[in-house]
Amino acid sequence: MDQIFGNLALDPLLPVPWIVGLAALIFIASIAAGAGRLRSQFTRLTAGLFLLIGVLNPQSVEEDRESLPDTVIVIEDRSDSMKFGGRDEALTKITAELKSQFREDGNLDIITISVPQNNEGTLLASALTDALAGAPSGRLAGVVALSDGRAHDVSEAVADYLPDNVPFHSLIIGEAEARDRRILATKAPKFGVVGEQAEYELLVEDPGFDGERARIELKLNGDVKARFPITIGRPLSIPLEIERRGSNTVELTVEGVDGELTLNNNLFVSEIQGVRDRLRVLLITGEPHNGGRAWRNLLKSDPALDLVQFTILTSRSKYTNAGERELSLIQFPTRQLFEERLDEFDLIIFDQYERRSLSRREGRSRPTIPPQYFQNIAHYVEDGGALLLATGPAFSTQASLYRTPLVSVLPARPTGDILTGAFRPELNAKGQRHPITSDFQGNEDQAWGSWYRVIDNDPIGGDVLMDGPEGVPLFVIDKVRDGRVAMLMSDQAWLWAKGHNGGGPYREMFRRTAHWLMGEPELDAETLTGVRDGDNLVITRRSLEDVNDPVVVIAPDGSSRRVTLDRVSDGLYRAALPLAGQGAYRLSNGDISAITAVGALNPKEYKNLLPTKDILAPLSNATNGIIKSVGLDVSALPDIRRPKAGRQSSGKNWMGLIAHEAYTVTQSRRTPLAPGIFLFGLFFLFLTWAWRREGQ
Repeated sequence: MDQIFGNLALDPLLPVPWIVGLAALIFIASIAAGAGRLRSQFTRLTAGLFLLIGVLNPQSVEEDRESLPDTVIVIEDRSDSMKFGGRDEALTKITAELKSQFREDGNLDIITISVPQNNEGTLLASALTDALAGAPSGRLAGVVALSDGRAHDVSEAVADYLPDNVPFHSLIIGEAEARDRRILATKAPKFGVVGEQAEYELLVEDPGFDGERARIELKLNGDVKARFPITIGRPLSIPLEIERRGSNTVELTVEGVDGELTLNNNLFVSEIQGVRDRLRVLLITGEPHNGGRAWRNLLKSDPALDLVQFTILTSRSKYTNAGERELSLIQFPTRQLFEERLDEFDLIIFDQYERRSLSRREGRSRPTIPPQYFQNIAHYVEDGGALLLATGPAFSTQASLYRTPLVSVLPARPTGDILTGAFRPELNAKGQRHPITSDFQGNEDQAWGSWYRVIDNDPIGGDVLMDGPEGVPLFVIDKVRDGRVAMLMSDQAWLWAKGHNGGGPYREMFRRTAHWLMGEPELDAETLTGVRDGDNLVITRRSLEDVNDPVVVIAPDGSSRRVTLDRVSDGLYRAALPLAGQGAYRLSNGDISAITAVGALNPKEYKNLLPTKDILAPLSNATNGIIKSVGLDVSALPDIRRPKAGRQSSGKNWMGLIAHEAYTVTQSRRTPLAPGIFLFGLFFLFLTWAWRREGQ
């Protein structure tokens, strides 16, 4: 049975092709009667029509209908940018008021979807797509977005997501006159060569205050490097020297002002990876000895190192039969090494060097390395250089390097005694914790080969990692201002390299020592790190000493917490705390600090926090929706109207939700328009009349 229009339906008594054929015969018969000028043409046609109507069996349809509600989608922006300036509280109140008005209409279903925080910013268009998947497209009355307007995936093309004639209304929440100062880097390199300068380009934005001055603070790896003024709205280039290999954290902070929405975007954090072109090492061997080649082989085996070596072959006092010109292959270039090109070296090693003098023809003598050059080396260390002393018996004599200006940077002083006899080097408590030596603790160090000599000394600074016989310090390291120093108080380490009596970790231990001296961050003993683990921030503290003080954590929203660490093992402490949004977390414990990123270091959410119509306006205009700033006031909401599809769906202070007037049929009743016997009776009546007229 087919319903053709309104309340009329047909229930044919014959197959449709037969009815079509019957209609064709009636039409042909009528044409033939007209061509033959029969008086019964009209009566024949009338009889045929009654026959067709009777065969089609028309029905009157009566339906019981139930109206279907239209659907409105409400999109709530719950991203981080809505947490400032009272927007989240206003959003809650405005949403409640809108939903109350929708319910009063009585014919609206409400689908509510929230836009959560995401590393890529506010993904409003993605939230809209998810909501449309669960909404009936034929009954969608409209979409209402409650946001500050800061959406990061919206374009005019999003209008194609919506069915035809469905409006997208944008209600912008937030004070239009709010103030927010922010800093960003228009140029921030990701890689740079250690010791060279990387170029950053900064820009401070503060709408309405262009041309004013603000102060910038620059930090590198937690240390303040500079403070300087910047003109708001004008880019500024600054050079920054990369300090170390690996990750370097750059923090740029612009001073805040009263009335800002937040200070979160007053901080820009960047990580730049420091790489070394080549590391240059200067090795000076005081005299030929069995371990000299071991040091050379160790340093030459590292492809990242360029080695420059000088060996002082002997002195005239030892070989009186040798002439002065026979005692060296080339002249020792002290001025070039220790004055002109000293800063070109990343590490200086003195291997069993002793102070000595060279005789001149006029009978006077001069030091092989004059005192002023040792003073240059001490300054080199204090300014960030690295020094390693592999001492020998001469260190305990009057010829000791301790009796030079190097004394200002050395962490141990000789007592004048030399201890001899077999002993096995041992890691002490600090040695078992320090990254240089911690991997060698356990049973392995008990199998280390024996050494036979140690220079007795008193440590006056730094950290002792290895002990010799009777607890004599054997391996001492220290940080001296910006530089680093290590001292090996024996000339027997080469026995490990030769595998004597089982050998030991010569190659790996002293390779690590060299890289620690040159500032490898992974080998630092005092570290503080934070890593995201699910919904928690896991804080790890490594130290040579016991750590009792809590870690202070400053979250991206500016809130501060004190976190107590749990001891995991000697020198290793750990704690976890729930995350408080994405962005940069600043950690501090005593005099050590760190910064770590959760999600993005500089989230898109914080790039610009001022409310705006500009982003959502093209979408609302393309769908005939309203774009209106409501501030923080519920009373500023536009009126709600229910126009029919195809009509205007927004005005100056009203927004329309389309009334589709959809319904569903709960019950249907059908009755014939006329009894079939009556229609067929009329057919025979008119047919009889036609025959009679033809008979006349």
